[in-house]
Amino acid sequence: MNPSGPGSARRWLAVLFSIIVHGAIVAALAWSWWWWRAPPRAPEQLAIEATVIMERATSVAPAPPAAAPTAAPVEPPSEPQPKPPTPPPAKAPAPSPREAAAQREQAAAQAEAKRAAEQARREQEQRAEAARLKAQAEEAERQKQEAATRAADQEAQRVAKDKARREAELRAQLAAEERSNAARGSAEAAAWLALIRDRVTRNWIRPPSARPGVNCEVHVTQVPGGVVTGVQIGSCNGDAAVRESIEAAVYRSSPLPTPSNPDLFDRSLKFNFHPDE
Repeated sequence: MNPSGPGSARRWLAVLFSIIVHGAIVAALAWSWWWWRAPPRAPEQLAIEATVIMERATSVAPAPPAAAPTAAPVEPPSEPQPKPPTPPPAKAPAPSPREAAAQREQAAAQAEAKRAAEQARREQEQRAEAARLKAQAEEAERQKQEAATRAADQEAQRVAKDKARREAELRAQLAAEERSNAARGSAEAAAWLALIRDRVTRNWIRPPSARPGVNCEVHVTQVPGGVVTGVQIGSCNGDAAVRESIEAAVYRSSPLPTPSNPDLFDRSLKFNFHPDE
């Protein structure tokens, strides 16, 4: 585009015309202000000197006239001066179609930029909220996994402890059984069973139907301390009355004598009851 073309000349003329108009407006405002600030001048009164000539009938020469006193000028009272009317504000010249279009484009660009900034702000807030929620979910998942790991470790430790306890109990039980088996065939075990049989014999009440040479197999269940919990009569050469009398004698003998060696104790005892021997 040629900067010295007709369009450029018209713009320069418009600028010059605008400068002249604004200068005239400024000069009018300055003159109004000066006229309103200047005090009004009082009117001047002029003193009038006059000589009065009086005619007499006689020929006496007239006396010289006395000088009239000069009246002092009286100033009228000052009246308040009315305020000058405020000049209307100068109207800016209407923009040209090209300038109006440029202003509209600028306003639209500003609105679009504002909308884009607001959209970017909302998107940033949404991203921040999504990141916060994601971090919370990850933290909850991490805590859940840690709790599951702790629970699994505790369960493994409990299982290991239970296993070790059961193994220890089994080893102790096997050792006790081995000691008991070894002691049951000893003379000490035979003496303990003889003590139990003697106590039952003393507590036995012979029924009338019992014949000489009674020999019955007795099975006794006991708990630590010798308390009898159950009695069963096995093979026996006596009748029902004999069986019931032997069973009653065992319950009357509770608690049974305890062995001097704890390894000899057995919850299930078996001995032959033959009171006539």
